[in-house]
Amino acid sequence: MSRVLRSPVRRDLLRAAVLLPATGAAVVGSAALGARPWARRSVPLLSEGVVVGADGAVRPVPPGGTAVYAPGTRVSSSAMGPASASVRASARRRRDGARLPGGRWGALADAALTDLLVLTGPTLAEGGGRGPTAFPAGSVVAGPVSPWRYTWPRDASFAAAAFSGVGLRGEALGILARLAALQLPGGGFEARYGADGGTPDDRPAQSDGAGWMLWAAGGVLADGTGADELGAVCGAALARAAENLVALTDTPSHLPAASPDYWEVAERTLTLGIAAPVLLGLEAAAALEKAGLDIGIPGGLAAERAAVVRVAVERAFAPAWGRHMCDDDIDAAIALVGPPFTRELSGAREARADAVPRMRRRSGGVAPGASWRDDGVSWTPETALLAWSAVAQGRPREAGRLLEWLDSHRTALGALPEKVSADGAPAGPAPLAWTCALVVLAVLEEGPGADRPS
Repeated sequence: MSRVLRSPVRRDLLRAAVLLPATGAAVVGSAALGARPWARRSVPLLSEGVVVGADGAVRPVPPGGTAVYAPGTRVSSSAMGPASASVRASARRRRDGARLPGGRWGALADAALTDLLVLTGPTLAEGGGRGPTAFPAGSVVAGPVSPWRYTWPRDASFAAAAFSGVGLRGEALGILARLAALQLPGGGFEARYGADGGTPDDRPAQSDGAGWMLWAAGGVLADGTGADELGAVCGAALARAAENLVALTDTPSHLPAASPDYWEVAERTLTLGIAAPVLLGLEAAAALEKAGLDIGIPGGLAAERAAVVRVAVERAFAPAWGRHMCDDDIDAAIALVGPPFTRELSGAREARADAVPRMRRRSGGVAPGASWRDDGVSWTPETALLAWSAVAQGRPREAGRLLEWLDSHRTALGALPEKVSADGAPAGPAPLAWTCALVVLAVLEEGPGADRPS
């Protein structure tokens, strides 16, 4: 069929979009065409990293601030007394048994894992004399400063995959259990959640959450967790998620409706950032069923629907594999339609080959997509996602460049920030949970033969 490309107006509007803080990216409005308000816009660093006090509360370190950590933790080494010793011991216990590759990226992955643990089930200190906010066990908080102090199902799923990959099965299962508690009755998820399980605003639900939860559970299964254990922790939730994906794809095209995705902008056209996780979730549901888990739908339906949806996604997005159907506006979701996520879809390898050059920004990383506003700012989660994709697809030079860039653009405390300004300065909150998880996964993919105790 002939391909109808979107007009330049659409792309210019996306480039002019005004951002709200979020985990990867959030677009909520558009500036007037021809205006370039971002050209002089500076992106500040909001936190240098985090430090855990003797009370166990996590505090952001302000830009330019310093901290000295007890080995293997983010607990302040200056904190003294029995309470501090207990906090340090607890932090070390949480990573007991974790295995990370050594080699050139060993320190990067170690720091990412340490920060990811701090942001999982944290007690976050509050300012103004208010008491701390304790998140339930398994809650993955996107970042240490407002408004990143929320749990996004997408970020949490990647954190579960990362913990499982390094052998921290309990942490991974704890995240899946928390997602099960947050899940909507219909099997989907809201965009993000506070400590009390409520939503902080009226952002619409996002259709990728169920897919990402199933994908994460499939990864935990592949890493050696038994189907019975998964079922005991979150079996009913996985069944609801599978039912949700079957319902979403019970359409004439077998594709889900348009929905906000990791860009967090209202969409009228289906994006690859929704279509791909739906496919990945169905494939994971089929694997879970094959392993003996009851996924709540007729036997064989998940595999059957996954095969049909796979063809439908290819028809809608190939050969250009743009962000939107029938467009070539490539974005980071191109990583989701090939290894390590799934068997390569038709034409995806060719589109993936020039994705990084098309998305690269002045600071050396990438923007969320080629149609992202031209402000020179790089985003670390998308850069890390493409690094993982590059490793899995046998692109070692590209993977090395991206991982080196991430390593060299950490904050002074070694935390991975959300963004990097055009001048190369870390920006936004640091650390960012999604980036930490993706870095761990990328390094694991590159170095399976260089394991060492963490």
